[in-house]
Amino acid sequence: MIMRQIAAITVAAMVFILQSCIKINPISNLDFNVNIPYSQQVTVPQVAGDTFGVSLPAGGVALSFPAVAIATNSQQYISQYNTSADKIINVDLDSFALQILSPAGQNFDFLDSVQLYISAPSQPEVLVAYNYNIAKGQTTLNLNPITTINLKNYFITDTIYIRLNTHVNAIPATGTQLNTYTVFHMLADLLG
Repeated sequence: MIMRQIAAITVAAMVFILQSCIKINPISNLDFNVNIPYSQQVTVPQVAGDTFGVSLPAGGVALSFPAVAIATNSQQYISQYNTSADKIINVDLDSFALQILSPAGQNFDFLDSVQLYISAPSQPEVLVAYNYNIAKGQTTLNLNPITTINLKNYFITDTIYIRLNTHVNAIPATGTQLNTYTVFHMLADLLG
């Protein structure tokens, strides 16, 4: 009889402990991480005195690209992942890459450095990635993301703007086309 009571108390204690653990950690099961990719084509702007292959003055020149609008589709992602804007904890830049699409044979030898800036309506422009040491012969270029900036307020807008600021040492071929690959990382809680 005493053994049955001890067994019953032990079982009851184990059930209580398990229920307590479940009540203590429900939020950890609600967090989720997801990568959200975007792709956009851009054209390298013309440099004054645009003659392909001509060396620029010693030290090169700064070349800023016009801002390019990207539809975030944030409401679609928020719905797809069963969350809401107020449940998003953090959005940061996971990666950013540039790839030369045309002309054939063009590479990034004309670039010394590149910086990526992001802005959005009612949000200031911020530096989010860079590459200051571009190796020769590359047709794909990965930038170093700054992952400490929370871009949630940018992501939840309908449109973000990306802008490249570069330093060139030579004039690229006229009409050089690039593809940008942007991946944001979102951390959020699920609804309910």
